[in-house]
Amino acid sequence: MPIIAFNSVTDGLDPGRRSREHFIANIDVDDDRLWVPYAEGVWFQPCCFNVTSGGFSVMLKGLPGAKLGVHYHVGTVRGYTMRGHWRYLEHDWVAKPGTFIYEPAGEAHTLVITDDSPEPALILFMIEGGLIYLDKPVDGNFAAYEDGFTALELSRKHYRETGMDVGQLDLLVR
Repeated sequence: MPIIAFNSVTDGLDPGRRSREHFIANIDVDDDRLWVPYAEGVWFQPCCFNVTSGGFSVMLKGLPGAKLGVHYHVGTVRGYTMRGHWRYLEHDWVAKPGTFIYEPAGEAHTLVITDDSPEPALILFMIEGGLIYLDKPVDGNFAAYEDGFTALELSRKHYRETGMDVGQLDLLVR
């Protein structure tokens, strides 16, 4: 789950060790260890952490019926659905495999994997900046914050707890 209070988080890398080169991230959707728990029935695999903008890219996996709390983005978001069906409660469209979405900044929405999704949803999200979680959809107050730094911190915690090489995450920091 996202943090609920601000703190001073860094990527923990010496600037001389932080690469600015091209790279690839290999996602293995079949390796359960690589999925970082995020919310009830929702996990992600990190693809990239942008320590300049606080943005990040992830492969999100959600079980049918799972949802994320209502939130909005401070930057734009792009998403591509690879498996399953999902939607935002505040809209009438349903994303299915092959659906690309573009989200402008600032709109509050609630992501849900549809109950009738034939399989867990797999969605690639590229997020430009942070997410502000709200305590309710209309006139909501601040509940939590998430960005590339907090996602990196959450991923490192998961890797440590499962005995995986945390250094592999450093390769995703740009």
